Order: sequence, then structure tokens, then C-alpha cells
Amino acid sequence: MLSSSSSISLADLSLLLISIFLSTFALAQAPILYQLELDDINQHELNITVDFTGVPSGPLQVRMPRASPGRYAVHNFAKNVYDVKALNAAGNELPINKTSPQEWEISGHGGYVQFKYTLFGNHGDGTYTGIDNRKLHINMPATFVYGVDMDKRPVELHIDLSEQTTWQVATQLEKLEKSCYRAPNYYYFFDSPTMVGEIDFRRFVSSSNGKEYTIEVAMMHEGTDKELDNYVKWIQQIVEAQKQVYGELPDFDYGRYTFLTSYNPWINRGGMEHRNSTVCSSRGNLAKNASQLIGTISHEFFHAWNIERLRPKSLEPFNFDDANLCGELWFAEGFTTYYDDLILCRTGILTPHQYVHGLTRTLNYVYNAPGRQYRNPIEMSYNAPFVDAATANDETNFANNFISYYSYGAVLALCLDLTIRKTYEGKSLDDVMKYLWQTFGKTEIPYEIPDLQAAIAAVTGDKAFAKAFFQQYIHDSQLPDLAPLLSHYGLVVAPRSKDQATFRARIEFEAGRALIKGNVPHGGALHQAGCVKGDVIQSINGHPITNPDQLEAVTKGLKVGNSYPIQFVQNGMGTEGTFTAQADPRFEIMLGEQADTRISKESELRRQAWLKK
Repeated sequence: MLSSSSSISLADLSLLLISIFLSTFALAQAPILYQLELDDINQHELNITVDFTGVPSGPLQVRMPRASPGRYAVHNFAKNVYDVKALNAAGNELPINKTSPQEWEISGHGGYVQFKYTLFGNHGDGTYTGIDNRKLHINMPATFVYGVDMDKRPVELHIDLSEQTTWQVATQLEKLEKSCYRAPNYYYFFDSPTMVGEIDFRRFVSSSNGKEYTIEVAMMHEGTDKELDNYVKWIQQIVEAQKQVYGELPDFDYGRYTFLTSYNPWINRGGMEHRNSTVCSSRGNLAKNASQLIGTISHEFFHAWNIERLRPKSLEPFNFDDANLCGELWFAEGFTTYYDDLILCRTGILTPHQYVHGLTRTLNYVYNAPGRQYRNPIEMSYNAPFVDAATANDETNFANNFISYYSYGAVLALCLDLTIRKTYEGKSLDDVMKYLWQTFGKTEIPYEIPDLQAAIAAVTGDKAFAKAFFQQYIHDSQLPDLAPLLSHYGLVVAPRSKDQATFRARIEFEAGRALIKGNVPHGGALHQAGCVKGDVIQSINGHPITNPDQLEAVTKGLKVGNSYPIQFVQNGMGTEGTFTAQADPRFEIMLGEQADTRISKESELRRQAWLKK
């Protein structure tokens, strides 16, 4: 206990302790500052300095991410980091201990560390970073290290554009002052791609719930103003049509959503959603490729609802150091894929004929792929870390045991939408999406798979239907009978051939040898015979096969359902097998009027309600 004659009073001590606490708290909340120097961008190098202030006692761990928002595989971004240094407040170099391929540990820092490194980046797209004399195309996890256990700190980004006076910055980050931007925490920072260079901007306003939101299109391209203006009109139509699906826009941070678009020869193809922005890039151009590029715009903007806010619980919290295992991607990505082209049709960017032609490709892939023998949609989604831009040296058998959850989910969404429209008057998949948005998306409460089933039950008022749909098509890998479902909307399913046999494999000829070049589908004729990719077919049913004409003649002579011998060479060994001739399982989807089939007025009206809303 202190007496009244002590050199410091209780009141003074209290003030001192409060002052120390406030100072410590302020340091603990001090922003982490990133500064970019562009001296070496011609060599695809970016010089980055990070100031960590108020570092707690003990070693500071600095780590490079391995995962990126919107991606489901891991990426070794640290491979492009080098020339690493750490300095204390006095500018003296600190020792660095490398603790893992993507982590550095700094001790003896005294509460402050300046971490400096060089980043090489020459692959600008939605996942990686591109640095050159024309741009900085920055995906944050591929560019910036972070301080472990400092994820709640605000982050500031300073970009030195003193030598690039015509360059501008486009990002969803909050702008503080010229070339200075802020994020409230690491998650937001890493979810905020940034584009720097000579940018054309276009802006329009969309209203929702009494608020006006600025929709910003930031584009690097080699086209004309007219081409850009026409493209932005398409984007505006997409924004309004997708807003109609959900009934409102998300409450975009800072009242703004930004399309970060690059269409030029110095970029790579990509599309990646983020909370208040998206990256859409391609080496194509607006003059020739606008109708192909706009689909990515539609897909990524739909994600502003479905996956950014209407979000699976399995993606929360997002792990920047490893892959999240997510079983809902058939919905999060697949239903988004269904809507991307449907929205283009509803806006008139695609004609009904073009839309249906696109369905043909997707439906054939999903209905005829052998992968459904091995995985249901949830299990396909679990495979994402191995297929979503992941790399591997060894060959996989994904062609036989995997179906893209994008396509699989799109087919399920199509079938669900058409079934609801057919069975429950006045209802559609749009109503399910609205229900999920109001229940989970707008409130940002992460959902799980049973919640999706419950939403269908709530909208249709039919729990038995929702349960059966999930039992058959989500937890199992069955698919609905397509022809009667599509015919209700005036669409025709026509088989390509009922009687003509097919091998369903790519066979090419080199120096008189028939080589199996592509995948051999499980269950197909060549698979029955024991053939694999790389085999050389010598004869079929006793007829030699040395050129395409011989192969065509022999194939036409096969009778579907009959068995035949085949001779082939596998790994240098002559081999014999037998197979049963199979018909081509592929089919065409056509508008009834294109197939010379009369459709009822009711079918035509149902189709219009679906495609022209």
C-alpha cells in the first residue's frame, strides 16, 4: 500500500496505468502498412515493404498465403518471394529464421518490424499476379505476406505512382487519399484484388431498398469507347436481371461494386468473385469476343449473392493456409453456372436457340459421364482441391471418376427449376434463391446442406418432394428423366443415332497406326475390351485398321448389341479383347419448332415465363 507521502499518488498511478494501456491498445490496433515500389516492374518484379507496428513480445511470424478466396485448391505463392529482409525501428537488420516454405520468423524486434521482399509476378488472372510496364494486376494472397495472429488489424496499402502519372487504381478497398487504400482487416484485404494502370472507367447507378449503388466498370483494353459503352450496357442489363432474381442488391460496402476487367494480349484468362468486386480477364477483345466474355461477367456477379453472402458454413472461416473442404459447391458454383446463361437469355443477350444449344453440351457431359458411378454431387464438390486450378505431375483418372460440380450443379438447377415450375403453380427456382437470400444471405448466416433441402420444402410447401430430390439427386447420383421434363416447355430431346455404333474415344492415325489418344470411358466398348489411352488398335472384327477410312467402314458395319473381337498393342505387347457394340449416347436439345415438332401454346407460354422473364 502507498502512503500519502509517497512520491507518486494513487491518482497519478492510475493515470499512468491508463496511459500505458491506451498506448499499448493503440499500438495493437495500429494499421499494418504495405508500400509498393515500382522501380523494377519491367522485369515483372514488385518491391514490397510491410511495416508491423505494436508487435507483441516474442517472435513475429510472417507467412505467405497458400489459398485464395474463390479458389478451392492450394497454391505455393511463396515460390515467387525472394530477397527477404527484416529491419527494426533503428533500421538495423534483424535475423530471420525460415520455419517453413512459406513462413519467416523474426525475433528481437522490440515491437516493430519492417519486412521487405521482392515478388515476381507474370501471370495476371483471377488467382495470380501480373506485373509489367503496362499494369499491376494484383491478387492479394499471391502478392502479400501477413503477420500471424494479426488478422484483426486494419491494413493500409500505399502505391507509389510518382513515375506512372497516367496510371489509376481500381479496387474495392476504401480509398483514404491519393494512392492510399484501407481494409478493416486481413480477410477483407486478401479478398480485394487491385488493378493499377491506364484504366477506362464507366459507372452507372442501380437502386435497391431505397439506396443507390454505384456499379463501376474498370477496364484495361485495346478497343474503342463505343465497344466499351456497348459492353457496359450489357453489364447493366445483367445487374438488373440478377437483382430481380433475388429481389434486391446486396448492401455493397461503401455503396459500390467494381468489375475489374482486362481484355488484352498481356493478361491471362480468369474470372474470380469477391465481396464487392470481381476480376474478369481474357486475351480476347471486345470487337471479336464480347459475346463470349460476357458469360463470365454474369457468372461472377451472381456470386455477389450466392457464395459471397449466401455462403456455405464449410467455407467459414476461410483458410488462407490450406484448402477448405466444401460439399456445397454443386450449389454455390453449379446453381450460379445455371443462372449465368439463363440471365443472358432473359436479357436478350442470348437468343433462346443459343441458350438451348448451350444446354446440349452441358447435359450431354453430365448425363453421359461415367463419374456418377463413383461420386454424388457432394463428393464431386469435395474433389475441388484437386481440380480447381490445382497442379499435379502424375496422371489422374478424373475423366472417368469426376464430373465438374459447375456443370453437375447447373444440370441439377435446371431440372429443379423446371420441376418446380411444372408442379407448383407460380413457383420457380427464383423463389428458392430469394428464400435462401432472405434467410441466410442477407443475414450472412452460413448455411449447411440440410438448409438447402429445407428451403425447397418451404417454397414448394412439399417436404416429401424436397426430401426425395435430395435423396435421389444430391445424396445419390441419379438424374431426372430429361425428355418429358423438357417437352413441357416445348423442347425436344433427339438422340444423335439410335443404331450407329461408336467407340466414344479419340483415335488418331500416325504412320499407319491407330492410336487411342483420349480418355477411354468406363463402360464403353474399348473399356470392355481392356484398352487404355496410348494403345494401338490393329484390327476390329478381323479387319485391319491403318487409316481413318478403314476405321469408319468397320464402325459402320458393327451392329449395336453384338459382340466383336479387337486386337491391339498395349505397352508393346499384342493383346486381344472383345466388346459389345454400343450406340452413341449423345443427344441434341432443340426448340420444338426447330425440330419440326408442333408445340402447344401452353408450352410456348411456359417457356417464355422461364426464358424471357
